[in-house]
Amino acid sequence: MKVHLKVFNKASSLPVKKWSQREHDFLQYFENEWLQTFSTWYEEYNCFTPSTNNSLKATNIVIKDKYTLREGHPLSRFFVIANDIVRRWSKSWDPKQIDPIIYSSEPTITLKKWTDAYHFAKSSKLVLQTPSSRKDIIDYYIPAGEAQHITQHDIQKYQKKTWNSFDQFKILQFGIWKVTLSNDGTKWKSGTCNCPNFFKEFICKQVIGMAIRLEFCKPPSSAKDIALRQKRKRGRPRKATKALLTQ
Repeated sequence: MKVHLKVFNKASSLPVKKWSQREHDFLQYFENEWLQTFSTWYEEYNCFTPSTNNSLKATNIVIKDKYTLREGHPLSRFFVIANDIVRRWSKSWDPKQIDPIIYSSEPTITLKKWTDAYHFAKSSKLVLQTPSSRKDIIDYYIPAGEAQHITQHDIQKYQKKTWNSFDQFKILQFGIWKVTLSNDGTKWKSGTCNCPNFFKEFICKQVIGMAIRLEFCKPPSSAKDIALRQKRKRGRPRKATKALLTQ
């Protein structure tokens, strides 16, 4: 986290420098409020924690619909309800029960994610790898967006993290995705990436795509139904692929 904090402090000074003359009042508020007082709001501050409160809202709906029935209760009555909730939920999550609720220990991969990853794996993007500072770990550098190639010089500039302007920061930091995977193919789901999608869902097409390229995993056949460079439409996919469609 110290490395991420150092990068954040350095990068956050660049937009202030860029717009301080044009938007002085707003930048003063932004700097005091979000760079000094509350400076822990960025994604990498606490990795592998929820980025949203969706799970809390989902739990709140269950409490309202099933237990309180969306009615106001005196505090004494609510304590009884809360005690019942804790008792029931404690048992339902107990792995010794007949049909327990199991905690998910790995990210969920949707069909769309598999499809995007398969298209990435079949693309002509040039991926460069370098040994990681950690044992049995490899770092893979991937050009972001529509870019197809990347050079060692680009990686060196990315690693140095020396930016003179906010525009330069955006180009360097969002032009390369860094995927880290273990040499052990069975642990590919524990891989990481620095793209925004990974920090939200703990999995991304780059991690899955690299696992496919390295033959650590195989995508489901339904992920191959969409022609390369086309996007999957919403809704349930067709059961059969059109004849003569070559992947």
